[in-house]
Amino acid sequence: MVKQHLSRTLHEREVHAYRHWTSALGPSAPVLVAVDDAAMIVATTALPGASPRPSDLTLDACRRIGLLLRCFHEAETPVTMPGYRDWLRERAAHWASRAAPLLTPDDKAVIRDHLAAIGQADIPSGGPCHLDFQPRNWLVSSPGDVSVIDFEHARIDLSARDLVRLRFRTWPGQPDLRDAFLDGYGRPLSPTEDRLTWHLGALDALTALARGQENTDPELVAVGRNTLRQLREEP
Repeated sequence: MVKQHLSRTLHEREVHAYRHWTSALGPSAPVLVAVDDAAMIVATTALPGASPRPSDLTLDACRRIGLLLRCFHEAETPVTMPGYRDWLRERAAHWASRAAPLLTPDDKAVIRDHLAAIGQADIPSGGPCHLDFQPRNWLVSSPGDVSVIDFEHARIDLSARDLVRLRFRTWPGQPDLRDAFLDGYGRPLSPTEDRLTWHLGALDALTALARGQENTDPELVAVGRNTLRQLREEP
């Protein structure tokens, strides 16, 4: 498989992930074959399977994907992130500006409340995160083997961020998938992780709305609106 990145940052993140973290996934991640830094191109081995629709996920696949994410999160010793709250505020402001045409005053209030809650929470240590962890970046083969692909967003961050899109986009209405995932992950979420995953949905809603609008993707805009709807409710 050959892939050319759209930016230097994405290229460097994916190369770093392949060189330092994906080996923790064994045969369930591609292997880096070649890199052309000047052209921002990577070549990797190809893996069998196709990306599943959320409605087609099996409990066994969810257990396996939970195990793989735990392995990825533990691929490097956790590190403290003392400037994380400031970074989060900057990113939220950036995406809120881009999503502004789609935000009602009520939307802005909901987002503000959830981001404020993150600012008051304890921030755990960070580790390797995929940061686009959802079914479109998994491969499930006919024997049931599961793999993870596309590491261009991977970097050190809060492990809870890798659960946000699952919580708001995949697990609603399918609690058995969540239970199977956590079974594979090997432990329940701590109360802090659970609340962070919930509140971080505000940032994910902003990015979905902004990118959906800019790329004329009504499906992604609908995802952002659905996340906002859930954020108005108690978990």
